[in-house]
Amino acid sequence: MRILITGGTGSLGKALTKYLVNLGNQVIIYSRDEAKQALSFSGMRNVQCVIGDVRDFDRLNVVVKRSSPDAIIHAAALKRIDDMEMQPEECIKTNISGSENVAKAALLNDIKKCILVSTDKACQPVNVYGSSKFMAERIFTNYDYHSQQTIFSSVRYGNVIASRGSFIPLWLSLLKEGKKINVTSLDMTRFLFTLQDAVETVVSSLEISQGGEVFIPKLSSYNMNTILKAIAKIHGSDLNFNMTGLRPGEKLHEDMLAKTELPYTYIATSNLLCVRPQYSKKEYIDMKKYEGKEFNSSLHVNDDLENLISLIERGTLEAN
Repeated sequence: MRILITGGTGSLGKALTKYLVNLGNQVIIYSRDEAKQALSFSGMRNVQCVIGDVRDFDRLNVVVKRSSPDAIIHAAALKRIDDMEMQPEECIKTNISGSENVAKAALLNDIKKCILVSTDKACQPVNVYGSSKFMAERIFTNYDYHSQQTIFSSVRYGNVIASRGSFIPLWLSLLKEGKKINVTSLDMTRFLFTLQDAVETVVSSLEISQGGEVFIPKLSSYNMNTILKAIAKIHGSDLNFNMTGLRPGEKLHEDMLAKTELPYTYIATSNLLCVRPQYSKKEYIDMKKYEGKEFNSSLHVNDDLENLISLIERGTLEAN
């Protein structure tokens, strides 16, 4: 297969590329960071790098037409919650308008499948970033409704351990330097999984998508007290930290699957749920309805300290 990845120079994009190439696929990297393209993919077989921005529809459309991929994985986004709160207009240009540009290019060029990489913050959003991703999900669902050939879907996931900007490697680095770390709230809970888990979630969702769905991995969450204990054990000493309170736009607990989505939620695989659209022209393959509770991080807390330590160590190793 030929697969185009927008935002392919990010943590997920690089891991996806490595995974897909190892399976014999050809990958086209579409991103605006030429330096990272050269550093990340120089000399890699079956990888073509193209400079472009998802904000620029004309450039994107030309690239999709010329490269003629079988599928598009749309991973390009502006993601920093703080920055997006203060600069919402930039978030709209990339995360909403850029996502529509990707969907439009896929539709016009009869691409077989196009999947949006979304986030748990899109579920019942309270910040600009989450709201922009919620809109992007809806855009992909609506494009699927009007598509005769291209299958559009989305996949949400939680906090990836050791991805660029992740708080866990940042804390470990600061502690190694003898510096204090900043903790927002001891009551906070977060869904955590590794970069490899994220890759497999995206690829599996792409493979089984029928159109219009939002795929959701079944993850455990961890509270901040357990996370701090795990970090202390990995670091090898007690922690020195400041309590700072929640940042603008930050949730105490995250949502992966909302209660309002439960009537439309099905079991796609042993590890994946999918929320089907409330309006569709498709006849879906029969799946068992999901009868569980919503996925709010406060409801799925795993207190197993050793399990979390193993998860962090595996996630950090995979990222390197």
